[in-house]
Amino acid sequence: MNLRPRLLQPMPPGIEAGLSAATVTVPHAIGLGVLAFAPIAADYPLAAMALWSAALPGALMTLLWPRNGVIYAPSTVVALLFAAILASVAKAGWSLGLNAGQVLAVAGATVALAFGFQWLFGMLRLASLARFLPLSVTHGFAAGVGLSMVVAQGKGGFGAGVLAWDARLAWHAAIALAVAVLAWLVQRRWPRVPGLLPAVAAISLLAVATGMTGWLTPAVPLSGFEWPMLPAWSGVPWLILAGSHGVTLVSLALLMALVNSLEVMVFSQELELEHGLRSDSNRVLRREGLLGVACGILGLIPASTSSSRSRIVLRHGGGMSAGQAHAAVLLLVAFTGHLWLPWVPKACLVGALLLAGLTQVPLPLWSRHYARSAPGAWGQAWLVALVFATEGGVGALIIGLVMAVLALLRSSANSALRRTSLDGQLRSRRLRRAASERWLAERMNRVAVFELQGALSFGVAAHLAEQVRIQLEVRHDRVILDAGRVPFADATALAQLRALGRDLGRQGRELAVCGLSQSARERLAGAQVKCFADVDRALEWAEDALLDERSAQERMPRGNDLLGEVGEGLGDAARRHLEGLLQTDTVASRSSVFLAGDTDTQLVVVTAGRVTIATAWPPENGLRLAVVSQGMTVGEMAFLSGAARTACAGAEEGPAQLVRLARADFDAWAAGAPADALVLMANLAQIGNRRLAATTRQLRAAL
Repeated sequence: MNLRPRLLQPMPPGIEAGLSAATVTVPHAIGLGVLAFAPIAADYPLAAMALWSAALPGALMTLLWPRNGVIYAPSTVVALLFAAILASVAKAGWSLGLNAGQVLAVAGATVALAFGFQWLFGMLRLASLARFLPLSVTHGFAAGVGLSMVVAQGKGGFGAGVLAWDARLAWHAAIALAVAVLAWLVQRRWPRVPGLLPAVAAISLLAVATGMTGWLTPAVPLSGFEWPMLPAWSGVPWLILAGSHGVTLVSLALLMALVNSLEVMVFSQELELEHGLRSDSNRVLRREGLLGVACGILGLIPASTSSSRSRIVLRHGGGMSAGQAHAAVLLLVAFTGHLWLPWVPKACLVGALLLAGLTQVPLPLWSRHYARSAPGAWGQAWLVALVFATEGGVGALIIGLVMAVLALLRSSANSALRRTSLDGQLRSRRLRRAASERWLAERMNRVAVFELQGALSFGVAAHLAEQVRIQLEVRHDRVILDAGRVPFADATALAQLRALGRDLGRQGRELAVCGLSQSARERLAGAQVKCFADVDRALEWAEDALLDERSAQERMPRGNDLLGEVGEGLGDAARRHLEGLLQTDTVASRSSVFLAGDTDTQLVVVTAGRVTIATAWPPENGLRLAVVSQGMTVGEMAFLSGAARTACAGAEEGPAQLVRLARADFDAWAAGAPADALVLMANLAQIGNRRLAATTRQLRAAL
């Protein structure tokens, strides 16, 4: 039996996690509330407005929509923008004779509009777009929020009210820094216990004990217990305000919706990727948007998913009960805060906000290792953060999206050129006679082949064209771009290809592009660009162009050469006898010579045209294996082994003329001319060796 006293039993993980999160939320949320409601503090107790905004929205969200591992609290961005809205409305409202309740009503309507936008984002399922944001942008947004908070405290004189360089400002700055440093040291010493609230309490008690509170600005003036101030909706000149400040307020509302939605979506993505807690981000936006509208109507700062406090809970392993414990602490603070908050120097809350702002910056951005290993992402994140801190969330959103697009284009452009073949390593599957092959082998280094990959967009295509121009050498007069791995090419990319073909044409070079879609090939029609279905046909075009350069003496004879290469070296009498056994045949275009599985064992010699060998017929239904030219044999494996055909053959483009030699006729002829039969068999063996060598060469080039 466990005899330990009940009070010494370990605290449940959820409650411990909730209390730990509250030690950060209490000073942070109260500080934000004091900052936000300062413009109307003269007409209503600031403690009540700050305390209830810190407690009620988060407690309501926890009650209505509890989420495992998620803490609801006032968001830094929302609170800062709430302060900007209230300040703008207050400045305009005093000239129109509005009281504090009416000013709060206008500000609340603007906030309600902002969260109405957020609800609309969820209805339109825009949260799904968060997965397309690069890490540098999300890090930059988080860092920008933190830097904005730090900058705001500096502008406010660290709680002194104005930025006047005197002893009073120095003491406020020293106290604020003391709170931040002490909380950081406590966190370092006891990592599972956030030290923000203990630091604020300790420095506040020290200030009271030393009598410093007499000349330090208190967080709020002395007041009794008050319920939250309700907005006064009657008597507000809505049309006048809309005409004079409508654009500004709507812009702030849209900014609040965008930035808060982005923060919620990014953290939901983090929950899924790092903690396995899946949720529908669009539903989260809708739910938080509806409650945000209600909070705006009530004049409260809406709560939202707090990523920083949620990380504390997740680190402690807290579940649903963590949110309930956190909400209970905030409600207790709201009911009792009027008793002790006036004794807390405002500089202590400023220190809490300074530390919260600095810890809002993601840890990788402080890492020198990360800066060295990923300088591009590190620099982009800090650029977004600095724009956020100086120009606001809209500027950061724009620069972030621009940086994301540029980063995507750069990475795509750097990997668009998958492989180059500049020395004739690649050859087509076309089978030619030995003399033609020898002639080509010495000249294929004049053909440059560039294998592409990925989508070809405007920036990628321009970079690719530049790389092609740089890598071409003087000897290259035919250029092939293999776009078989390119799923999409936009209009600008096709324009770049046309321009590349024009420039190469002026240099006496020819450009061929293969693998593009039919619509892309049609859009390139009329340009100085030859289009082919695949790289094999493009290589065949380049080889034929090179062979056409041969002199008349170098060309193979076109006379009565029925046996072609397989008949070389035969005696005249034996040749004439064998030719008398041949059966002539003409195959129409798109017709087959034989099909896979056929059991005939004839040896076929192409006398005119071309025959395509493929795994299926027609070839587009399978894989194109080879193209056999005039004077070359087809079907020698079945002729030699007697086995069934393993592939299909036929005339793919235009008719072909053939001669066929039956195995029985060959055997009868070989019995009368055994020496010549050995020559013919040796020729077949050499043809097989050459084809095997060509296959090996193509495989090596592919690998």
